[in-house]
Amino acid sequence: MLAVAAALAFSAAGAGIAEAAPPEVTQAAADGVKTIEFTKSAESLSEFWTPERLRIAAENPMPAPTVTAEAAKRAHENAQKHQRKTQGRGPVAANAAAPEGGAAVMVSPLTTNGTIADLSRSDLASPLGWQVNIAGRLFFSTGGSGYSSCTASAIVSNNKNSIWTAGHCIHGGKDKGFYSNFVFAPGYDETAPWGFWPLQKGIVSSAWADDSDFLWGDVGGGIVAAPEAEYGNLQDWTGAYGYRFNGDSDIDDVTSLGYPADGYNRTSAELHEGTKPMYCHGNAVDAGNWNPLDNRLKLACDMGGGASGGPMIINFGVNSQIVGTNSHRLADNNNQWVENYLYSSNHGGNAAGVINWLNAN
Repeated sequence: MLAVAAALAFSAAGAGIAEAAPPEVTQAAADGVKTIEFTKSAESLSEFWTPERLRIAAENPMPAPTVTAEAAKRAHENAQKHQRKTQGRGPVAANAAAPEGGAAVMVSPLTTNGTIADLSRSDLASPLGWQVNIAGRLFFSTGGSGYSSCTASAIVSNNKNSIWTAGHCIHGGKDKGFYSNFVFAPGYDETAPWGFWPLQKGIVSSAWADDSDFLWGDVGGGIVAAPEAEYGNLQDWTGAYGYRFNGDSDIDDVTSLGYPADGYNRTSAELHEGTKPMYCHGNAVDAGNWNPLDNRLKLACDMGGGASGGPMIINFGVNSQIVGTNSHRLADNNNQWVENYLYSSNHGGNAAGVINWLNAN
């Protein structure tokens, strides 16, 4: 019997699921979203993220947060009550942006999405062209001695410095708080070729922060700063994925990117211990068979811990647009994965609320 949904983030070995660290400044709440402003400089974060801490964050999966099917339903129903106005948001969309900075002259020619075969057993993403480098690894502290890692990606925004990821990679969910010490490494491939971009502002949907709603609310992101002035802004330096947030749940030709340290019927070694970008490709389907309470995206894909927050993209290599975000897998009562599917929260009103806030800040 399917009983739990397991999130895909991972953290320091021995630390367990750490409580989120106290915020550096007072959280600001707006309609449908919760935000935070961080105060640490790029210099202080560079000192904080020693090679050892980065290694721990990258290589050690943590026990995945779980929720029973009934609890997930209740969480979504509570989120609906709290966030009625979010249902009217959207649809919103934007086209992808090509790089104009250093990344534009350091990458291979673009591979079009027409050459990508269906692939549920993830493979290395590096040969797919420069748009892979828009995604990267997100490193952060979960409180105490806990260090974690997810996948994130640059997303088109008015400020040109926005990233997109899963809500549970930014905030601990119901009765917890925001994580801290975030840095984003675009194009990560065993090393960080374009440095570590410190997160200045973080945001998640209130549906995630207040109710841990995996069905509709596991969305988040933030605004970064350049590690060095010469980099300018993230969007011009690496390019950025566009987006299409209209609540669709049956979507053809979806490419999922991530940095999985484990996977369904895969060893860590097969997935390069989470140090390299991987991908799956196929058609996403409605996870709830048109149940109005469950319009998640469901994609055949084996990626596990570390792939959380990775983008689910349409038109990859042509006009790459995010339509979902790697969130969780189904598990049994023993927290063992039971199928080769990767799930995303529906990207409708909650996702629109998050991107609208990023565009306004």
